[in-house]
Amino acid sequence: MIWKIACSSIGLLFITLSGTGQVNSPDQALRLYVDCSYCDMILLRSELDYVNNVRDPAVADVHILANRVRSGSNGYIHTLSFIGREDYQGVEFELKYDEAPNTANQERQQKLADLVAKGIIPFWLRTDLVDQLHLEITKKDHATAFDPVASKDAWNNWIFSVEAGGSINAESNTNEYVGWTRIRGDRVTELWRVRNLLYARFDTRRFENESEVIRSRRERSYASSSVVKSIGDHFSAGFFSSLFRSTYSNYNLSTRLGPALEYSWFPYSQVHERELTIGYRISHLYRDYSEETIYFKLSEHLLNHSVVIAARFKQPWGSLYAQLEGSHFLHDVTQNRLEFEGHLSLRVSKGLSISFGSQIEVINDQRSLPARAISLEELLLGQRQSATSFRINGDLGFRYTFGSIYNNVVNTRL
Repeated sequence: MIWKIACSSIGLLFITLSGTGQVNSPDQALRLYVDCSYCDMILLRSELDYVNNVRDPAVADVHILANRVRSGSNGYIHTLSFIGREDYQGVEFELKYDEAPNTANQERQQKLADLVAKGIIPFWLRTDLVDQLHLEITKKDHATAFDPVASKDAWNNWIFSVEAGGSINAESNTNEYVGWTRIRGDRVTELWRVRNLLYARFDTRRFENESEVIRSRRERSYASSSVVKSIGDHFSAGFFSSLFRSTYSNYNLSTRLGPALEYSWFPYSQVHERELTIGYRISHLYRDYSEETIYFKLSEHLLNHSVVIAARFKQPWGSLYAQLEGSHFLHDVTQNRLEFEGHLSLRVSKGLSISFGSQIEVINDQRSLPARAISLEELLLGQRQSATSFRINGDLGFRYTFGSIYNNVVNTRL
């Protein structure tokens, strides 16, 4: 078997594994655990048929942990961490793949497979099978070398995207139409991140019951703009603005304008594997209501501030995401809101993993509720927001697998 991987400016690296491409005994081959939720495992097993893909990291020689984050070009930066276990303890490094926007999934998966193939070379060099590994380096044609002048960015790092879509669901007595559109314009550099968004959506429903016809329509539109500047490895500051209109939330128009500051405990360069931040924002709000509110207002100006603590980790032991946000209006601290969202996936022992998830909101700031009573029809059709002091949802699950540790066979038959 021969496969090719991108090397430095020297040229291309060809790696040949002697024989059929598979080792004689499963115990001889490297045991890989690929921890990647978006990788094509069928392709990986086909391309790397000379290693053993195992189903549990506890029995792996190499734990490959994949993470991806959005890049400034609206693509992704993939980071594969190669973590040695057992006899390879202490061998750890990272390889990156910078994916261009609108990359086809087939190309993405092939690049990831090539990256995995490249990353396991240092581990192969420590096995008894090192003599079966042959390297060949061919020089590049320097006429096609990278030309920094020719690669000058005419768009100055600006990325734009336009999306639109809709759906139709119809039966004899009911039908529903949904339409939406989204326009983005972003610019991301090492020092600055500028984001602009326009979004609109409508939902129309029609119900017919004998001679009665009930129609429902819900509209929502949103626009936002923000400018954020990096201040060293741990701080960032920005200014945010937004416009919002919603028939459901009783807003003809709601605006928000104000600055924000964020501190990161870990350097921002480590965001692909761990992140712990605290942010503060103070905002001026103007609200023009469709109907008079429970506070007898048709419009008002408000000041609001909030603190957000967020944590994101993806490690060999599992993954964690948690965010806690508290806010209140400055003129009345009793009108406040506390929101928590979290998800934990934890590998407990060999073959056993558990997951927890929850969303909790304590709500004391619903100033936009209409003064009039909401009808049963509006409530059932989801046309109007109703009063509530909390929202809670949660989930719990576990997974236990046992049996053969190897998982190399590719079989896509019916």
